[in-house]
Amino acid sequence: MKNLYYLVVLLIAPLFIACSGSEQQTESNPSDLVVLELIDSLIVDELSPLTLQDVNLESGKALLVAKSKNVFLTDLMGEVLKEYSLSNDGPDGVGGNGAFGYKFLGEDKFVAQGFFTSYFVYDFEGKQVKKVPYNTDQLYRMMLYRNRTTFHPYMDGDQMMMIGEEHNFFSDEEMDPTVLGTKFYEKISSTYRYNLETQENEILESFPPTWEPRVNNRYVGSKTSFLALHDSKKSFALLPLQGSQVFFYDLGKEVTFKGEVQLQHPKRPELAPTISPDTNADYSDFPSFSNVLYAGDYCLIQFFSTIPEAKVSELKALSEQYFTTPEYKEASKQYVKPYFILVKNGKQIGIINELPVNGTVEFLDKNGVIYINDNISPQVERDYNLFYKVKIKE
Repeated sequence: MKNLYYLVVLLIAPLFIACSGSEQQTESNPSDLVVLELIDSLIVDELSPLTLQDVNLESGKALLVAKSKNVFLTDLMGEVLKEYSLSNDGPDGVGGNGAFGYKFLGEDKFVAQGFFTSYFVYDFEGKQVKKVPYNTDQLYRMMLYRNRTTFHPYMDGDQMMMIGEEHNFFSDEEMDPTVLGTKFYEKISSTYRYNLETQENEILESFPPTWEPRVNNRYVGSKTSFLALHDSKKSFALLPLQGSQVFFYDLGKEVTFKGEVQLQHPKRPELAPTISPDTNADYSDFPSFSNVLYAGDYCLIQFFSTIPEAKVSELKALSEQYFTTPEYKEASKQYVKPYFILVKNGKQIGIINELPVNGTVEFLDKNGVIYINDNISPQVERDYNLFYKVKIKE
């Protein structure tokens, strides 16, 4: 019996070791390549190129806006349920200039961000149910993004709320880096939480105390931070564009810090270069972050590789308007490419170096499905709009 006991132990031990080794091998590395697979598409029968503004899986609807400024409400297969013409000065309009973007509010409303005038709340019939003044009085600067919105509405009980990015809380004099130096990051912010019911505006921090340039007293430029609201509407991600960290916060009565993740990618330096606050340099080849999408267990962060400074100097020698030249367009094709970093459950799990289809990433849902717009610069001309759905494979 004793010999039999030893035999059983000897048989189990190698099995345990083998299993342990197998578990170690499956541990993800931050630089592992994440594979994407094409699983479906959203097709909208509309000639004008569309951008995807928002997707609500619970209500089974998507919100899109056309180059013509018309807004489309569709189901998740792309069937048009409603088309709205809101770019007018009528009682239900947002003004002739249209809006910066459109986002769902709950399951039966959406919000339009007017051009520095108001926020407009609509029901799904296209009736304007509320108009709220903009949360800043002055216009100092304008930032336009083709494939992302800068505001995120949500319901907090019966209160209509919003978090977002706004570049006009401070004047150029108040934001002067030659005066503020590295104190810039403590004093300046472009992120907010806005109560659409009470019009109470809370300015949030854009550069947390543990952000590396702030910790090490380094000035890396005055670029801002991006926000992304989680699909649960209970937390958000904050991404300073010049750093290598993403920060997470809980949305309660108070906004509370939840954690951070250090980001890395072989195509991106770990640290943004230190620069002088009074530098006149108009170009840097440091690849700033360009988008953050946050849903479910996933946070997807995008950046573009850049044209080297030496190459840009060559192009500038050819023409003052170098960015309009064929040589610049050729250099952009050669050097500027999108890359992505994938974070899941509080750690970086991999990188995405190539999309399986043509187009621009516009949305991420809680199931890890990425929506890619192939309508702005399609490889094949169509008389309809196509959004690929690709799945993260782990």
